Order: sequence, then C-alpha cells, then structure tokens
Amino acid sequence: MFEYLRPRSLPTSQEVIEYLELHQAAQEFRLELEHRASLEEYCQWYYQVAAENQRDLEHMRSELNLLRLFNRRPV
Repeated sequence: MFEYLRPRSLPTSQEVIEYLELHQAAQEFRLELEHRASLEEYCQWYYQVAAENQRDLEHMRSELNLLRLFNRRPV
C-alpha cells in the first residue's frame, strides 16, 4: 500500500553524472530559448521604431520649412 515510501537504492555515480549532464543541457537549452525570444522581441521593437521614424521623416520633409524664410544665405 505504501510502497512509494520505501527507501530506494542510492543512484550510482554514473547515474548522477548522467542526471547532472541532462540537467545542464536542459538549462542551456532554456537559456538559449529565452535569449532568442528576447532578441526577437527587441528586433520587432527596433523595426517598429525605425518604421515610425521613417514615417516621421517623410512627414517632416513634406511640411513647409518656415525657418528657411529667415535664413539669409542663398540656397
């Protein structure tokens, strides 16, 4: 009935090494996924800001430049 409470035999040193290697590989994989996700998020933000800046630049180029009227140098 309570077999799960019975103490298990101790793992061999090879089993411990395999477990630790598997755990390390899983940690490295998780960190790589997090890094890629944050890089993708940053790239999306960067492209969005770049597109907004391009739109603002085109809008500013199409506006009348009033400061040009006060510039005394010939263009």
